[in-house]
Amino acid sequence: MALVLAYAFLASGAAAQEADVRRAIRETLGAWSSGDFDRFASYYHPQARGFFLDGGVLLEGVDAEALKAGYEAGVRASFTLADLDVRLFGDVAVSEAYLEGALTLPGGAVRPGTWRYSETRIREGSTWKVVQFHFSPMTAAAR
Repeated sequence: MALVLAYAFLASGAAAQEADVRRAIRETLGAWSSGDFDRFASYYHPQARGFFLDGGVLLEGVDAEALKAGYEAGVRASFTLADLDVRLFGDVAVSEAYLEGALTLPGGAVRPGTWRYSETRIREGSTWKVVQFHFSPMTAAAR
């Protein structure tokens, strides 16, 4: 009986942690979509690195000022998070999802599409911080 109770306790703790990670992901992406880049950057570990939507080189950290400058120039993101999968490994969470929607570029050009999104977060206290991220467009052949 004690083993069953211990398992139930651990399972409920894991479910709560997964819910926390899912909430953090939604809040992070929501901050980006709304142009709140200081809040967006607060979800990232200072040593986070990854690949962003522009298809460029590996980025080290998150530059809130550069994101603000892009926003002021007209860059907008409107996405729906789809098929979010979160896997917990102790104080590490690995997540994958699709972002369906559109990017608006400076000048008003709109790029609709589906992007693949993955990230790794670590738990620091009660906060889940991104340490690795990857955005890339889904190719037509993969759809």
